[in-house]
Amino acid sequence: MMQRPYMDERKEINYKTLRRIQQDEQTSALLTKIHSTFYKDLASFQKTLEGNIEQEKNPLKLKLFNDEAQNIKKIANSIYELREKKIVQAALATARGATPELNNFLEIEKKLYRSLVEQINLSRNEIFEKPSEQMPETPSVAVSEPSPVNDVSNTHSVVRVLEDTPAFVGTDGKTYLLRKEDVLSMPREMTETLLKKKVVAQVR
Repeated sequence: MMQRPYMDERKEINYKTLRRIQQDEQTSALLTKIHSTFYKDLASFQKTLEGNIEQEKNPLKLKLFNDEAQNIKKIANSIYELREKKIVQAALATARGATPELNNFLEIEKKLYRSLVEQINLSRNEIFEKPSEQMPETPSVAVSEPSPVNDVSNTHSVVRVLEDTPAFVGTDGKTYLLRKEDVLSMPREMTETLLKKKVVAQVR
């Protein structure tokens, strides 16, 4: 399909021009040719529209200016997103070993393209070439030693552990890691809970 000539030469930005660019981007798999000052000219045009809106006193003309500004904004966003999608696709193709055509990329678009390629390659390197660095480290748990059996007072009970348990924080603020057949003393209020859950059996 033959592309309509637009932006080999700089042309005035207006609704008709923007619609032509949008249509060309929609029908082309590659970036179309636009003038190097396109985004700058577009911003200037939108600023002029905003100025017209601020100065206009006639309600009818004000509505027309507002409608035009909204339509221009929608078309401008569409053009950018269409081009952005193609830039992302080109970056992916490059990262996978292809050599896409970059002739119609503006300098700012080339900058985006290069940064995408760099980030994709970095991510690939981290995932495939350094897998060991991706493994999460197992957090260490500071486990308190069980109180000796002979360290029994009115506030402690002696119990025998009936099953292994994961580490948990006791009522005394210490971290416990119980193993089956351990015999130890612990605070009575904690013992009562473990007895109800049949995790321990009371010795005395």
